[in-house]
Amino acid sequence: MTLASPDELSTVFAFLGQIQADPELRQQLNEVCTADEVASIAATRGHSFAPATLLQLFERCNEAPMARSGLMDEKLIRVYLQRDALAH
Repeated sequence: MTLASPDELSTVFAFLGQIQADPELRQQLNEVCTADEVASIAATRGHSFAPATLLQLFERCNEAPMARSGLMDEKLIRVYLQRDALAH
């Protein structure tokens, strides 16, 4: 699997960095279960990245590729908190 470019990782982490401070975004994310759906929400907020990049980050963090209903925000925050290690 090819690693995502630094620019794409930067875009993903910029989006994930908004989750904790934005209750509306958290609610939107908790209504979805897949990376495709997360990428779609991100795109509507000006953060365009491939769902495969998010799946790659889930794998590197030992996270399942899908979230159970209502838990996507927590999964994404856990990935965000590991961003320094994931960026290399």
